[in-house]
Amino acid sequence: MFPDDDEFEFVGPDRSWNYEPSRAELFKHFKSPVYTTDADGWLTYYNDAAAELWGYRPELGKTRWCGSWRIFTTDGVPLPLDQCPMAVAIREGRLVRGVQAVLERPDGTRIPFMPYPTPLRDASGALVAASNQLVRITNLSRQNRSDEPSEGGQEPGTDDLTRDLQSTLAARADVEFEYRMDCERLEDWTGPTAEKRTLLYQLEQKRQRRRATLDRHLEQLQQRTTDVIASGRSTAPAWMRAFWPQPTSLH
Repeated sequence: MFPDDDEFEFVGPDRSWNYEPSRAELFKHFKSPVYTTDADGWLTYYNDAAAELWGYRPELGKTRWCGSWRIFTTDGVPLPLDQCPMAVAIREGRLVRGVQAVLERPDGTRIPFMPYPTPLRDASGALVAASNQLVRITNLSRQNRSDEPSEGGQEPGTDDLTRDLQSTLAARADVEFEYRMDCERLEDWTGPTAEKRTLLYQLEQKRQRRRATLDRHLEQLQQRTTDVIASGRSTAPAWMRAFWPQPTSLH
């Protein structure tokens, strides 16, 4: 379960647990990513391995539930951080095991992993903190992403073309929306200025990559639409003629 620490069974602190110095001393020796939070889910500690996995260094005391920039289910569905396994473990006061997810770094890299969130209690049994160990996994099946349309397959009919265009335009809008949200997320950043500049650069590069992929696909759809209209087939829907009445450039 924990390949880097296979002799350590993490079941929570003993009755002599000292939450601040002892926790940091223990976890800094872990080779695998690990972090801790307070009882409300605010990050209080993470090791270098966690920062490397996340792709940046989140601010302690200002980042809640998890240091991941974003989290997705194994089906590629966005998972709000307040619904992540750590949030569930703290809110319900229980271990969460057997869950797989995919985290996204600020630069857009996605990494499948398994979390092991564990509530930490004091001698009276009150939940006072939590820890989470993150294990990278490599056996998730590859999911198709909405912002990376497939370029293969047969030429779609007009119904397929309509759906493809609508989904691609929606994905294009999502790119801009997510970018604005990411920038707003950094407005209150009080960490190192160099770190903020790095994050903004990574977010802009990710935005440009995703836009370029979608714009290429939109150009292909434009050409297909032009071909349908030029063919004079009665199956060409009116929206195609209104949307692209003649060959135009997207730029």
